[in-house]
Amino acid sequence: MGLFDFLFKIFKRKEKKQTNEVTFENDTQEEMTTVPINDAIPVSLEETITPLTEVTTPPFIEDRPAVSEEKTFTSNEDGKRFDLEFIEAFRRFHCNPTLDVHLTPEDDRGNVYPSHQAYGDLFKEWMDIQSKWDRMSLLYHFWDQSQFEKLEDWQVIERFVKDRYSKKALQYFEEKMSDKRQLTREELVSLSKLHRVLLNNPAAKDYIETAYKNHPDDDAVKVEYATVLHIIGNHSEKELSHQLFHEVLDKKIQKNDTDSVFDCFRFSEGYTDSSIFAMLYLMNTEADNDTWDYVAEEYYYCPVFRYEHAVQLAQTDNSLRALAKLTSLSQEFPWFRTALESTIGNIKSMRKQLSNPDFMEQEFQEFQASLKKLQ
Repeated sequence: MGLFDFLFKIFKRKEKKQTNEVTFENDTQEEMTTVPINDAIPVSLEETITPLTEVTTPPFIEDRPAVSEEKTFTSNEDGKRFDLEFIEAFRRFHCNPTLDVHLTPEDDRGNVYPSHQAYGDLFKEWMDIQSKWDRMSLLYHFWDQSQFEKLEDWQVIERFVKDRYSKKALQYFEEKMSDKRQLTREELVSLSKLHRVLLNNPAAKDYIETAYKNHPDDDAVKVEYATVLHIIGNHSEKELSHQLFHEVLDKKIQKNDTDSVFDCFRFSEGYTDSSIFAMLYLMNTEADNDTWDYVAEEYYYCPVFRYEHAVQLAQTDNSLRALAKLTSLSQEFPWFRTALESTIGNIKSMRKQLSNPDFMEQEFQEFQASLKKLQ
């Protein structure tokens, strides 16, 4: 199958994916009109935006009972999904999609139980979370108890970045890694990703250029270097960017283990971990909202991707979801000026529409304070 045919292969999901933000319900059921991202997004007076709740840290894995007999489980399907995400979180935590994982929780008598039964309290908390990455965050906190000290420095940076704690990643680097005389290629790649999330692209380029100079044939290095060059490179650098990226993408496609080009961006062996190129493919193929949601599960940690996802939603009659996404984006990435300005502008416009000068006052003050810090 050629790259052109592969790129435009029909891609549909049977079930609609969970949204990543708080979902608004439109009580009037009126059709929403499409508006630009910087214009007002209509919202009924009863609708509010709820900040993300803080994840509580589970007890140590060794301290958990093998079975919680008091818990009843809603369905086998939910249990199976939890068991899969439980393993997926472990692999993501270690940054290894092919890691061989054998978890066999058992009681004192040697009886083995599936994870959703062995960790019933965790499963119950997981059940109440809609967003894929909020569920992953819960499981990351769980694995912290027994696995964090086993991580290498670059894996710690990735753990924090992918879990939307980039400031913690930066603090970890300053405390644990800044005195290193030479950084490994994995460390250089992870630090480039960190600075991209912090929107410090020149610093990202410094790290990844060093990695590419020393490891020009490494696929992870190629993808990250291509990503950074596409963002801030000159014309010739952008050409190199596309060349490098497609060298890696072609390898993934030739393995024939994906149904769509968008699968190539998902966590799997040899995947192309680039939120920017994923976004470009979604835009250039005019992907539908289901496909955006599918890929967004991988790049929820990337503020630029999330902003463009909000734009896509606003342009496709999903204004309320766009507003929710903008709001959560501004809360989680308060250094992203464009998101803050867009969100503040929407709040002001909606106040006029609703004749309610106090609409979203708490969030409005929060975003104003964040914007002021950037001046």
